[in-house]
Amino acid sequence: MQAHGVELALIRQNADLDYFTGTVQDGHLFIPVQGDPLFLVWRVYSRAKEESPLENVIRLRGFRELPAHLREQDMLSPASVGLEMDVLPAGLFLFYTRELWPKAQPKDISHLIRTTRAVKSAWEVDQIKAACRQVRQVLDLVPGIIRPGMSSLELSARIECELRERGHPGYIRMRSWNQELGMGQVLAGPEGAVPAWTNTPAGGPGTSLAYGMGAGPHRIRTGEPVSVDLGGCINGYCCDQTRLFVCGSKVPGPLRDTYERLLEVHHHVEERLLPGRPSREIYESAVEKARSLGLGDWFMGNGPDKVGFIGHGLGVEIDEFPFLAKRGDMTLQEGMVIAVEPKLLIPDTGLIGVEDTYLVTKMRSTRLTIGDRRIMTLS
Repeated sequence: MQAHGVELALIRQNADLDYFTGTVQDGHLFIPVQGDPLFLVWRVYSRAKEESPLENVIRLRGFRELPAHLREQDMLSPASVGLEMDVLPAGLFLFYTRELWPKAQPKDISHLIRTTRAVKSAWEVDQIKAACRQVRQVLDLVPGIIRPGMSSLELSARIECELRERGHPGYIRMRSWNQELGMGQVLAGPEGAVPAWTNTPAGGPGTSLAYGMGAGPHRIRTGEPVSVDLGGCINGYCCDQTRLFVCGSKVPGPLRDTYERLLEVHHHVEERLLPGRPSREIYESAVEKARSLGLGDWFMGNGPDKVGFIGHGLGVEIDEFPFLAKRGDMTLQEGMVIAVEPKLLIPDTGLIGVEDTYLVTKMRSTRLTIGDRRIMTLS
């Protein structure tokens, strides 16, 4: 905050509140550049008081009380105020800048928050590892659930039930505006090659045009790829893992060959997840590797629907820093957690992909997601 000229920061968004206060109860967290933070909670105060380790937690009965509380804490007249401008609604921004602090210079602290959260503590890594174990347990059950003739929607529902029984909250937080996500994507056959409005390589048709993403009515056929992409979640921390299944005793030759080449791209990226490596360089190298293996036409989408990344950070949101992307501008650091997800969207065939979650350590990367990466056949 000092380095960027921010005298007082205001935190409102759920994921940020969770990270900085230990609770998601609705409130205003004020962090001064000097002194202790102030957490004014509208609802539910009793839970916030119990759940948050912060000492200065005070009940807020309405916005009209904000000036008095801030005056008491000497926070009413800062020269500059930092706001989460990437997620803060325009109406609230106008209230804070025009009515509460009309003389303060507003500053965007979104990048500062996300950069701070990009490097994980040992405790955070443990939560992500627990989420990885949650997903592994469910993926191990898929061979006993999937069968020819069932719809991808039915398979998705069965998998989601297993995740919920293992402590999954039922949804995963995303920071990007207007992006929505449940517990993952289960896509079978040609359904997997249907692009969606979300900034993801795969989309699927969904159950209606109102949502337009995820599993749909397609019935699984023998020999076609079934992609199971799951986001685990424990204590608010995410992991991301994709595995490929095929109903039948053998993987069709063309599918096996294509997947083996895709695994080469995955290993290529895995070897480059090192401290000091520029994120854009890793992305560009992956694209070139896919092109050299004859996968360029389908890599990370088709035509104008391709996405410009191959990996993303993970934490209390599934789209955290850093991004392994063509516009990525970060250098990898020890303690970052990154999902690597090379995927192919092949028309009339479906989605072929593999995804794992990695921890960047001092000398190398460590895979946190567990399990074999071969295509699982189901006789």
